[in-house]
Amino acid sequence: MNTVDHNNVVIFDDRGIPSIMCRFVRPKDTEEVPAVFKIGDKVADAIYISKYPNIVIDGRAYSMPMADPTVNITFDGAVQACRCKGLGWHLMTAVEYEYLLNQSREKGTMPHGNTDWGKDYYHNDEQGKVSNLGRTYTGTGPVTWNHDHTPYGVSDLNGNVWEWLAGLRIKDGVIEFIPDNKAASPYCDLSKDSAGWQQAETSKGPVRANVECGEITITDAVAADDYEPDYDGVRIEKLEVELSEIPQVLKDLGIIPDKRAEEEGKTYVYFDATEGEYMPIRGSAFNNTSNSGPSALNLNNPRSNSNDNIGFRSALPLYQEALRLRPQGQYKQG
Repeated sequence: MNTVDHNNVVIFDDRGIPSIMCRFVRPKDTEEVPAVFKIGDKVADAIYISKYPNIVIDGRAYSMPMADPTVNITFDGAVQACRCKGLGWHLMTAVEYEYLLNQSREKGTMPHGNTDWGKDYYHNDEQGKVSNLGRTYTGTGPVTWNHDHTPYGVSDLNGNVWEWLAGLRIKDGVIEFIPDNKAASPYCDLSKDSAGWQQAETSKGPVRANVECGEITITDAVAADDYEPDYDGVRIEKLEVELSEIPQVLKDLGIIPDKRAEEEGKTYVYFDATEGEYMPIRGSAFNNTSNSGPSALNLNNPRSNSNDNIGFRSALPLYQEALRLRPQGQYKQG
């Protein structure tokens, strides 16, 4: 994978309120377009991802430093807060999130973060400024809390708050997704009964999470007659994979990446294979301590769930021609 050029910009909405974003430019020296830049049948020249977990002001999502991230928001509430900003704005997708992690893996800069009530559990000399409960104000940790370990990276992917993501879910134990990263489209129907959801499949059949007896297996095998689906969590190093082949979509969504950093093995993933729909949150939170990590995945929350450790962040493709963009250094808070 090629490293994507990125920098920070400030995007003002029609109310004149800014969001600080990280701009990732599509590489032009590759034949295959990375999945993150594909949105349906369109190809974006760049993707803007919120530098910080978002706050909500008058119903709209904003990416700002030194803010206590908005929490206690449902999945649908997060989608709405992003889309209210204007055409193209969307809740960060599972594909976009995994792309950031792949950037960190390639650079050897897996982000640290607030995973222990204001500090990093595995690097407890690293601390942020505590805001409320155990959360920290956005961007107040050291640069190692950014995805590339520089001042220009995406902040707080590891810990602080779990983040809702669009385009992935588990339904009745089967992994489902919105194809072609269409979840980033403002016209995409993300509702529970949307026809846009598809099952992840191999040539053998649907891909499901088999959860029983404290073990989790990603498999395309038909469930045994005596199987009683459950919900549970395991460390990534204990996650079993029994597939006839690994579909590319499972890599793009972060279920089964091509490769992982060594430290990811200790991070927990959670799956609910019982009847119902469960939406993804990623990145762990301030209270996940030894189970934490930026690659943490939790697929056991209904879309109606809200909690004081679940937030979100917005993103935007390049298509918006009416945006007023300024380099971050030229922006003055007033």
